[in-house]
Amino acid sequence: MGQVETVKPATLVIEPGLDQAVKWPWKVEPSAAEAWGLSVEVPVVDPAGKPSEPAMPKKEGGAAPATKIAPKGPPAVMLEHVVVKGDSLTVIARANGVTVDQLRIFNELKNDRIVIGQVVKVPGENDIKAMIDAAVAAEKEAVKDTSKAKPKKAPTPVQEVAPVLIATKPHRALPPAAWGAASLVLIQSFLDRQGFTIGPIDGTAGPVYDAAYKAFEKAHPGELHTPEGQPSAAMKAIGGPYVEYVLTAADMRWISPHPGSATRGKTKGKSVEPLPTFEELTHESFMAYRSGWEFVAERFHAAESFLRHINPGVKNANVPGAVFLVPNVVPFEIENALSEPLQPAADPAAPISASMLGVSRLIIRRGDVVIASMPVSSARPGLYGRKIWKILDVVARPRLASTGDAAAPMTVPYRLAAGPNNPVGIVWINLAKGSDATPLPYGLHGTSIPGTMMKQESIGGFRMTNWDIARAVRLLPAGTELKWE
Repeated sequence: MGQVETVKPATLVIEPGLDQAVKWPWKVEPSAAEAWGLSVEVPVVDPAGKPSEPAMPKKEGGAAPATKIAPKGPPAVMLEHVVVKGDSLTVIARANGVTVDQLRIFNELKNDRIVIGQVVKVPGENDIKAMIDAAVAAEKEAVKDTSKAKPKKAPTPVQEVAPVLIATKPHRALPPAAWGAASLVLIQSFLDRQGFTIGPIDGTAGPVYDAAYKAFEKAHPGELHTPEGQPSAAMKAIGGPYVEYVLTAADMRWISPHPGSATRGKTKGKSVEPLPTFEELTHESFMAYRSGWEFVAERFHAAESFLRHINPGVKNANVPGAVFLVPNVVPFEIENALSEPLQPAADPAAPISASMLGVSRLIIRRGDVVIASMPVSSARPGLYGRKIWKILDVVARPRLASTGDAAAPMTVPYRLAAGPNNPVGIVWINLAKGSDATPLPYGLHGTSIPGTMMKQESIGGFRMTNWDIARAVRLLPAGTELKWE
């Protein structure tokens, strides 16, 4: 018996709109890439930076052309920038998706002074990786050199102060809430970048944060902090706990044109989003984000409540141009998240294995090295596994179909459309027991409720945040062994 059903705890609540639906059998179906996203008009930006007539986004692979505001990451390869009037390291860094610190280190600059005509080298992806690897190696050598010294008390992560708060020049002063959470957000963002995630980043400590922190420390001892308890060079190399994100016209492809924030109610003086009904859910042609807040929170792996807390100046989160302070993670780009191939080919020289720890964390190893540790929860009470299971194939952009109550099924099934707010998220990974190749009715998948997936019952099997499942699927070849521990 791979699963057991237990009595549902009295405190367990159900994902909004699914009160009856969680009791019904549901079937996972793929959806067409052409239907992935909403149809919106996106301004085309010419080389001079001036918007021309809007054009409908291309539907190929579900991706939409974006209004160019700034790169979301470093260039693929090193670039050379000739300094002109008005340039500064901050301007060059922002234009090329890198940090000022990365420019300074890569160019061996002693200060931020540059002159017209000077060539500033912009590091590419591999150059930045090499800088971080070098910093990690230096940290390890420092630890070796001090190994014979008197042991010091282990640092308390919550007490550290981040030396830099934001990796790019901000549009406005950082609010006190962002300052107060900075040291923890720096650690959480760094752990997230390394694949040791805590779910939604919220700037607070707790059991999920502790699990990720300890897992990284065990896999990479001494790489989080210096012997004095300060952030390591590798952590500093990401540029700070925060960056800014400007909502673009292309982003509206993923946000409902009738966001919940436009029809908020009031509860004890606070604005709240209205809860969707099952009828509303089944009438969606694409289950988009309900507001700009939800879109940006998921893009930057943040708890929506925390995002609101550190952005008190954002009055309308549903219009292009809104500027958000966000955790400094590698963004989850829904427009690119499902590009093929999703699963890698198996490599006998570096075999991948996975294990599930008490339906709380998915651990992925390459050989004997842990390369990812991510939170997981069961969508149904009492659902878990035993012994050895197997990773099968993938259903991208899943939608759900059900004929309702199994005792009195309907002829025409209900359907929950594909989208980031589908209860099983953006990807479904089929699972099987042992050597059996028959997919189980419960897979490993995303979720529409990242902030409450540990607390609310839903449809599906074993769920992760959409940004975590998007990374996990690219690490897990079909046939990978999944061990229950």
